[in-house]
Amino acid sequence: MSLQGGSMSDNKEEFPSLPEQGKNLAKFTFEVVKSVVSTSNHEVYVSKQVKEERMNTCKMCEYYHQQQNRCRHCGCWLEHKVKFIVSECPIGKW
Repeated sequence: MSLQGGSMSDNKEEFPSLPEQGKNLAKFTFEVVKSVVSTSNHEVYVSKQVKEERMNTCKMCEYYHQQQNRCRHCGCWLEHKVKFIVSECPIGKW
Protein backbone atom coordinates (compact mmCIF):
# COMPACT_ATOMS: atom_id res chain seq x y z
CA MET A 1 0.00 0.00 0.00
CA SER A 2 1.31 3.41 -0.92
CA LEU A 3 1.57 6.09 1.75
CA GLN A 4 1.14 8.80 -0.86
CA GLY A 5 -1.94 9.20 -2.98
CA GLY A 6 -3.83 6.55 -1.02
CA SER A 7 -7.52 6.02 -1.47
CA MET A 8 -10.17 5.73 1.22
CA SER A 9 -9.76 1.96 1.12
CA ASP A 10 -6.11 2.40 2.06
CA ASN A 11 -7.16 4.45 5.09
CA LYS A 12 -9.59 1.75 6.18
CA GLU A 13 -6.76 -0.77 6.17
CA GLU A 14 -4.37 1.46 8.13
CA PHE A 15 -6.64 2.51 10.98
CA PRO A 16 -9.49 0.91 12.91
CA SER A 17 -12.97 1.36 11.48
CA LEU A 18 -14.72 4.66 12.19
CA PRO A 19 -17.14 2.99 14.63
CA GLU A 20 -14.17 1.45 16.47
CA GLN A 21 -12.39 4.82 16.57
CA GLY A 22 -15.58 6.40 17.92
CA LYS A 23 -15.81 3.75 20.61
CA ASN A 24 -12.17 4.36 21.57
CA LEU A 25 -12.75 8.12 21.73
CA ALA A 26 -15.89 7.73 23.86
CA LYS A 27 -14.07 5.43 26.29
CA PHE A 28 -11.13 7.84 26.50
CA THR A 29 -13.41 10.86 27.08
CA PHE A 30 -15.28 8.99 29.82
CA GLU A 31 -11.99 8.12 31.55
CA VAL A 32 -10.79 11.76 31.44
CA VAL A 33 -14.04 13.07 32.92
CA LYS A 34 -14.14 10.30 35.54
CA SER A 35 -10.56 11.11 36.55
CA VAL A 36 -11.27 14.82 36.95
CA VAL A 37 -14.44 14.24 38.95
CA SER A 38 -13.05 11.51 41.21
CA THR A 39 -9.68 13.02 42.16
CA SER A 40 -9.29 15.79 44.70
CA ASN A 41 -6.51 17.60 42.83
CA HIS A 42 -8.30 17.46 39.45
CA GLU A 43 -5.05 17.07 37.53
CA VAL A 44 -5.62 16.11 33.93
CA TYR A 45 -2.24 16.35 32.23
CA VAL A 46 1.09 14.56 32.63
CA SER A 47 4.35 16.47 32.92
CA LYS A 48 6.17 17.66 29.83
CA GLN A 49 8.78 14.94 30.40
CA VAL A 50 6.20 12.14 30.54
CA LYS A 51 4.49 13.52 27.44
CA GLU A 52 7.80 13.49 25.55
CA GLU A 53 8.66 9.97 26.78
CA ARG A 54 5.29 8.66 25.63
CA MET A 55 5.60 10.36 22.24
CA ASN A 56 9.13 8.97 21.76
CA THR A 57 7.85 5.48 22.58
CA CYS A 58 5.04 5.91 20.04
CA LYS A 59 7.44 7.09 17.34
CA MET A 60 9.42 3.85 17.72
CA CYS A 61 6.30 1.64 17.55
CA GLU A 62 5.27 -0.44 14.55
CA TYR A 63 1.77 1.11 14.74
CA TYR A 64 2.98 4.71 14.51
CA HIS A 65 1.80 6.61 11.43
CA GLN A 66 4.31 9.41 10.99
CA GLN A 67 2.45 11.52 8.43
CA GLN A 68 -0.67 11.78 10.57
CA ASN A 69 0.99 11.41 13.99
CA ARG A 70 -1.57 8.74 14.81
CA CYS A 71 -1.68 5.25 16.22
CA ARG A 72 -2.82 2.71 13.64
CA HIS A 73 -3.86 0.32 16.42
CA CYS A 74 -6.43 2.56 18.13
CA GLY A 75 -6.68 5.43 15.63
CA CYS A 76 -5.92 8.13 18.22
CA TRP A 77 -4.22 11.41 17.42
CA LEU A 78 -1.09 11.06 19.52
CA GLU A 79 -0.43 14.78 19.98
CA HIS A 80 -3.49 14.78 22.23
CA LYS A 81 -3.51 11.29 23.68
CA VAL A 82 -0.02 11.35 25.19
CA LYS A 83 -0.71 14.37 27.40
CA PHE A 84 -3.57 13.01 29.52
CA ILE A 85 -2.91 11.26 32.83
CA VAL A 86 -5.57 8.60 32.17
CA SER A 87 -4.30 7.77 28.68
CA GLU A 88 -2.87 4.33 28.07
CA CYS A 89 -1.11 2.79 25.13
CA PRO A 90 -3.51 0.21 23.63
CA ILE A 91 -0.73 -2.39 23.52
CA GLY A 92 0.79 -1.53 26.92
CA LYS A 93 3.98 0.27 25.88
CA TRP A 94 3.27 3.14 28.31
